Amino acid sequence: MCRNVVTAGGTFVRKSAVISGQNLSVPFLALFLILLFSAISFAESLSDVKRILTEHQSQPLERIKTLKNEVIKIQGLEEGLARQYRIPVSQVINYEMMLENNIHVYHSIYFLQKQGTAASQFILEEGRLEELAEKAPPYSFLLYLDFLEDVENYRNEAERYQRLIEKAKSTLLRNNTDMTETEKRFRVVNERIARGNGESLTNSWRMREIKAKLEECTAINTLYMTTLSLAEKELNDTKGKVDMIEPMLADIRQNIKFSSEDFALLNSIVLQKTGALYETIILLEKKSDPANEFVDEESDLTSFARFWISNEQQLIRDEILMILEVIEKLTSLRSVWRGMQDLIEGNLDVGRQKFILSRTNDFIDDINANITLCVDSIQTIRETEQAVSRRFSSGSPLMTEQDDQIRDRFLENLSARKKRYLSYLVELGTIRSQYTDLRKETLRITGAHNSEEKLGFLWGSGISRFRETELWHVGEYPITVGKFSFALLIFLAGILLTRYLAYIFRKRTADGLSMSRHSSLLIQKFIYYTGVVISTFFGLWSLHIPLTAFAFLGGVVAIAVGFGAQKYTGDIFSGMILLFQKKVRIGDEVIIADKRGIVEEITLQNTVVKCEQSNHLIIPNSKVLEGAIVNLTLNNSFTRTEVKISVAYETDVEKAMCIMRDILSKDRNVLKSPPYKILLEDFGESALELTAQFFVDIKENLERDVKSSIRQRILAAFNSAKIEIPFPQRDVRIKGEIKETEEKQPPR
Repeated sequence: MCRNVVTAGGTFVRKSAVISGQNLSVPFLALFLILLFSAISFAESLSDVKRILTEHQSQPLERIKTLKNEVIKIQGLEEGLARQYRIPVSQVINYEMMLENNIHVYHSIYFLQKQGTAASQFILEEGRLEELAEKAPPYSFLLYLDFLEDVENYRNEAERYQRLIEKAKSTLLRNNTDMTETEKRFRVVNERIARGNGESLTNSWRMREIKAKLEECTAINTLYMTTLSLAEKELNDTKGKVDMIEPMLADIRQNIKFSSEDFALLNSIVLQKTGALYETIILLEKKSDPANEFVDEESDLTSFARFWISNEQQLIRDEILMILEVIEKLTSLRSVWRGMQDLIEGNLDVGRQKFILSRTNDFIDDINANITLCVDSIQTIRETEQAVSRRFSSGSPLMTEQDDQIRDRFLENLSARKKRYLSYLVELGTIRSQYTDLRKETLRITGAHNSEEKLGFLWGSGISRFRETELWHVGEYPITVGKFSFALLIFLAGILLTRYLAYIFRKRTADGLSMSRHSSLLIQKFIYYTGVVISTFFGLWSLHIPLTAFAFLGGVVAIAVGFGAQKYTGDIFSGMILLFQKKVRIGDEVIIADKRGIVEEITLQNTVVKCEQSNHLIIPNSKVLEGAIVNLTLNNSFTRTEVKISVAYETDVEKAMCIMRDILSKDRNVLKSPPYKILLEDFGESALELTAQFFVDIKENLERDVKSSIRQRILAAFNSAKIEIPFPQRDVRIKGEIKETEEKQPPR
């Protein structure tokens, strides 16, 4: 029986599966492994290991060779090592990856050490600076664009160094934490090896992994310490160069002479590039139906032909769209250059500068999206190439001779398409840099304005955008926040003017001489509601809303009146009738629903009556109009009232009546016309009933107050004149007591 096996060198050989051979190979393999890892079978101190690792940092190339040899050895013994140390094969592979990572770190250390001994290379050479310094103003716009690009490259380089420094510091901090944890693990495993607890092979493998991790931490520390040192040096040099060339850029900016020749040259470059792109579109459109070149009927298509046609058509469509995007961005460069001219010459106010800045940011975001789409398209092309190679190889039974030719051409087209997409990426990056320069120039000029101008613009621009926000539209006419606010202002101004006119009218008629209080209120209501209607019409007119737009509301209002608002509408019409009929007026004293009070207000819906207890009675106007009302002041405010009093039968009636007449005649609240009367009303069971009838002006006095005052005076006068006011008395006798009394009485 024969089988394939892997030798230590990693090659395949044929070998007979003989039992005796197998028995001999196992001891030799074990002996080899023991010899391979004998160096870590005894305990080592951490300081010795760290000293050795430090020595490796100064000789990265030698260490790279050693690590590569170790990786090669382990790759040939992965399964054997896993069985020997009783660990998964994946753990052995992870150890290999740790060694490979250390190799990469040592390569980086070697290159950084070489860079540290070489002179720094700047983007802008000294000769270039001297050449620029020798040029005399005025400067051309083309020179300004070239120099601006150089300056922006310096600034971008400084930003990259700054980011690199921050990354190096954070990595060193994280690496120190890993180093501390790894050293703890080293001491624990090293103690186990020294104690010899029966797991020597397992502990030896763990120690090997820990040493690899320690070496990784040490190498990373060396790498990023070197990186940090070089980056800080380069950052300082770059900042110094920027500080030197920025005044030169400011001088060029202030002494630019714009010429039509410069813009004509720039435009010609754009037209040349766009022309070439349009020619590419024409060539792609000719290939938009690739099936016509090779097949006559759709039924003759093979599997590969269908795959090729569908993918080729989709790729052509995507590329044409991408080219159109690039053309659009190239064409927009003309506005970038003119925008720079306007910015430098100061032709734009703050608002226009902010608009250019916002528009530039939008273009940059759009370009970034196009770059992402371009990268995705390259990835799609790569996946298509892999699919062709995997599914449609030359020896595949699905492929015909014609398919092989088509496949080769298809792969050539895919390779050419990738190169074109790379050119699109470069072009988009160049355009983005132009827009970035415009944005920075706009920010520079915008930042030169004082804080008051910025604040004024921010308020103005914010309010302007808010005013132009559309709420709704009527036909083709938009209703914006500003227009709606203006219409609302007209309406509120009309309401305020109406209230002011009503107030002036109420103030002039408050004396009640020119017209009654009720008539004054009626006119005030008319002024108010007329003003509301007029203000509403003017507000709608300012919004360009025709009144015909509310014509449909007639039917809706009719339905609402007929159902839900019937009662409410009845109260409104009743209120209008009460206002114009004048049967109940403001200030009238009335008796409604057995409640007596004074009418304070008549609205379109309710009538408000202040009762004698100072409570307010609110009655719907329909109830007032339909119910019985006693209006005590309909014609005038005089009302007749009575005060009744009883005197004893022994009283001089004429004297008592004379006293009452005298009291009424002297009371200023008792009207002399119509005249008052003192009447002997009736003969009571135990007294004579006298009644004083008199009139009171209830607008001036409360009736009950006048009656109370009259009663007090009569009582005081009767007491002074010794006139008795009797009260009913009854004698109650029990029948038994009556008989005893009669028996005790002596006979007559």
